[in-house]
Order: sequence, then C-alpha cells, then structure tokens
Amino acid sequence: MADLTIDDIVKDADTYLPMNTELVASSVNRMDIALDKHTKPITKVKGLYPQGAALITNVVQGFAPVWNDMGSVQIDHKILKNYRHKVNFGFTPDEVQASYWAYLYEEQKKPEDMPITKYVIEQMLMPKVVDDIATLSVKGEYDGARLDEFGFSMNGIEEILTNLLAEVPGTGHTPFKIPVSALTDTNIVTQVTSFERQIPSKLKSKITKIFMSENNVERYRLQYEEEFGNNTFQNDATKTRLGKRTIIGIPGMDTDDIFTTIDGNFVRLVDFFDGKPAITDVQKQDYKVKYFMEFWKGYDFLVNELVLVANVADAEYGLGSTALNQKYYGFDGVTV
Repeated sequence: MADLTIDDIVKDADTYLPMNTELVASSVNRMDIALDKHTKPITKVKGLYPQGAALITNVVQGFAPVWNDMGSVQIDHKILKNYRHKVNFGFTPDEVQASYWAYLYEEQKKPEDMPITKYVIEQMLMPKVVDDIATLSVKGEYDGARLDEFGFSMNGIEEILTNLLAEVPGTGHTPFKIPVSALTDTNIVTQVTSFERQIPSKLKSKITKIFMSENNVERYRLQYEEEFGNNTFQNDATKTRLGKRTIIGIPGMDTDDIFTTIDGNFVRLVDFFDGKPAITDVQKQDYKVKYFMEFWKGYDFLVNELVLVANVADAEYGLGSTALNQKYYGFDGVTV
C-alpha cells in the first residue's frame, strides 16, 4: 500500500478548496444549530454594532381648531456584540492512512476520485465546528483572557439571559420579568400557562414562540398528557394551552429559564463584510497539516425591553421601575 505524504495532502487541499468555496460557509451557517432556526440573521456586522430603538408617545387627540402639540420621540440605543472565532486544526497523515487511504485502495479508486481533503473537511472538521458552535450558542461565556480554551469565545443564551437579568433599571436595558414559581414535574404546565397569561397585552399578538430547555419541554409534555390525555400535540409540536404558541426546546440548556420575545427581536450576527467564513490557509509543519479558519458569530436581542423572562426570585413584574413600565407598556407594574 502506498504511503500518503504530507505534501500530497497539502497539494490536494490547494486543489479542492478553491473549487468548493461555499463548503465552509454553508456548513457553519446551516440549520444544525438550534438557535439559528429561531433567530433573524444580521449580516455585515463586525465587532461592536450599535442598535437603535425608537419609541413614540401617544399622538391621537380630539379635534379642536387650535394647535396642541402632542407626542414625542424617544430613542434608546444598545451595543450588540459579535464575536470573532478561529479554528486551528491540524493532523498527521498517520491519523488517516489506516482508514480512509485503505478504503480508497479497497474500492479501486484513485486519490483524485475521493480526495483526502474532502474527507477531512466534510466528515471530520466541519461537523465538529458546527457541533462546537451549537454548544457555544447555549453554554458559551465570553472571557478575553481564556480565548485559547474552548467555551470562552462567545456568550451563549444562558449567559445572555444571566446578563439581562443583572441589568439595573435606569442604567441598563432591562428585560421584562414575569413572576412564576420554581418549576417542578407537577406544576410546569400551570407555570407556563401563568407565564403566558402575564404577557403584556400589547405583545400577545406579536409572540408566537416560548423558549425553555429541552428537558423542561419534555416535562411539560409529560404533565400535559397526564392532565389532559394523549394525542393532544398536533404534528408533534408542543403548544401552549392558551395562545397555542409553539414551545421551543433548546438542546443543551440546563437552566429553568423561560423566555420569549416578539418575532424578529432575537438575532444572530454573522459577518460577510470581509467574505464568508472560509479556510484561510493550509500549511505543513514537520509531520502535521494545519488548517486555519476564521468567522464571526454571536447572538443577542435587538431590544432587551421586549424580552420577557420568567422570574422565580420574587414578585417583580415588568421592567423594574414604574417609569420604564409606563414608557414601554403603559402601566405601572409591580416592583419588589
């Protein structure tokens, strides 16, 4: 059996990659990542990105033949953060000779008929990149001092919600808190229904999905069927009792957070400004072939005040202050 040299792999990579420029980009941005199915993409974003939210007060009044100024525009801003990621992946020919190279010879195929590069990128590297991003989208905690470790290159949804709940009214952009009891196997349907009933009337018609962990979706289905019988879920979609909103389970999420927002407010940030995600270089050093890859990706909410989060800590309902509740929703709310 012929040996596969490091020069063969590098030469094959140089031939394969230019003819398959869409492979990496489509793999990174495909729908294997759960959050991508429920977020709106924002492109041409790099690093910090300012996002404006404009509110206009009431403008309609009764007619009288005199000018009576009414209505004002209030503009708030938030900085969305996109994260730069890289992949430095290396391997030696010995790692693949025993499997892939032997397979080529067993099938009487030439190397150019099934390039080793295609195998490494499609079957090994890209599935792992997608799997890592899926994990980061939920569990990631950005730490600039630990960028050389996995898990710290971006904030995932658990950390995003934690940071939202830590915002201080009046100094930051707070989410809308909805008080519920701690979730159990026997009360989860009641608590999700309570959460749904407390959605502000201004948003009820604009909210179609409620998010929670995949484990809590399973608990919800089990208790729902125990309470109301089997065959209650049409097309295998878990729905709420009242608004028939779809309950989305987030794989890998370990917290009991329940959250929702209006359609289009939950976004993912990807950067196409300098080109789509791509393998930027293939090098050889000693006995190893090295692949270099870069891309930008992050998740966030455009307007925090339109994010509704379950609150099990106390009885606080709303944005944390009467002024903010009046500004965004037109009621006082309850602050504890």
